[in-house]
Amino acid sequence: MSKPRKGEPLKTPQYRGGVQALKKFLSEQLNYPEEALKNKVEGVVEVAYDVDGLGRILNVKILTGLGSGCDEEVIRLVKMLVYETAINKGKNTLTHKKLKVDFKLPKPKKVATQYNYQLTPATTKPNPAKSKSGGYTITVNLNKK
Repeated sequence: MSKPRKGEPLKTPQYRGGVQALKKFLSEQLNYPEEALKNKVEGVVEVAYDVDGLGRILNVKILTGLGSGCDEEVIRLVKMLVYETAINKGKNTLTHKKLKVDFKLPKPKKVATQYNYQLTPATTKPNPAKSKSGGYTITVNLNKK
C-alpha cells in the first residue's frame, strides 16, 4: 500500500466494487417492511454514517426517515456494507458518508384474464323472422357420438 505524497489527496474508503456494486447490493438486499406495505408507505430514507480506515461502519444515523419499519431496514442495510481499507500515512482515517434509499411500492402483478365458457346444445331453434335487432344469430349444434 503506497502512502500519499505531499499535496496528494487522502485516500478514502470506497465500497467494494464501486457505486454500481453498492446500488446492486441495496436493490438485492432491501426487504420492504410489512408495515410499510400494509400502510402503502413510499419515499426516501436518508442516512448518514462514518467509515473508518479499516472499512468498518460507525455512527449510523437517520437524517430523513419514513417510519413504518423503513428506517430500521436502512440501518440494517448500512451495517452490512463492506468498504475497502484506506490508511493514510499510517493513520486510520474516518470518512463521513450519506446515502439515500428509495422505497417504492412493488407494482401489482398482472393477472391473466381468464374466460370461462360452456357450450350447451340448443333446445329450440331461433326464429330469424322474429328478430328485429338486425343482428346475427349463431346456432351451435353439438352432435353426441
